[in-house]
Amino acid sequence: MVMWRIRLNFSDDPLSKARLNEVLSRHQVTALRLSPRAGTDAELAADVVLALAGDGELGEMLAALHTISPRVYVSRADHDHDPSMAVLVGSD
Repeated sequence: MVMWRIRLNFSDDPLSKARLNEVLSRHQVTALRLSPRAGTDAELAADVVLALAGDGELGEMLAALHTISPRVYVSRADHDHDPSMAVLVGSD
């Protein structure tokens, strides 16, 4: 499994949040941070660390996230992720 760090900005509305939750629920997410986007009340920034089995899964994930946001930033994540990110230990 390869660890990836993904960042996207999206609308702060129930539909966008539900879509993000739906996309992420299909993958092994190890950390997630949602924060208000500076300079706007109507958007959130999402920082996600997740594990994917292969490049095909990354492509599928990016395609799904692009339905939420036109800009999705992705990079390989080290095993030591940002300590300010909330570690997910279970599902809600």
